Amino acid sequence: KTTLAVQEMIACAYAKRDQEIAYFATTYDQARNIAWSMLKEYSRGAWSKAPNESRLELFLKTQDNGESRITLRGFENVETARGQQFNLLVIDEVAYMRNWQYAWEQCLEPTLSFRKGKVLFISTPQGFNHFHDLYENGVNDNPLWKSWRFTSYENPFLPKDRIDQAKQTLTQNAF
Repeated sequence: KTTLAVQEMIACAYAKRDQEIAYFATTYDQARNIAWSMLKEYSRGAWSKAPNESRLELFLKTQDNGESRITLRGFENVETARGQQFNLLVIDEVAYMRNWQYAWEQCLEPTLSFRKGKVLFISTPQGFNHFHDLYENGVNDNPLWKSWRFTSYENPFLPKDRIDQAKQTLTQNAF
């Protein structure tokens, strides 16, 4: 999931100047731990300036000789998105975010309006909650949504024997 998200953010940033992209993890520390190193590694050749390590912010050169920005953020401070405008939002581990409906409707969704932005919701499922509802939007005939589902076995980066081991040693719910 993270690899896809990072590649989507870089592609969006590179495609056109002045793109604003934000990645939200459940916490700021998780954004740093989950995506920051991978994002820097994959985008190194496109940097227009050195990464801002304290703000988790990258500026990338674009194919039209401009510059775009990618920032990583924590959902615990979702209110800071108010009044901003994004071309792409990536929201990671949506199933684990509290006060989702309010945060989405009041803080995040409006940030996509002016730039006609898009959003990528990714998560490990956690039962039938708000992430499941988002997923259902894409499997029903809603032309504005698209959903995908992949198992760990389909992940080319995860050793199959490790998945089998987890299946044997964890409870069915945890697995």
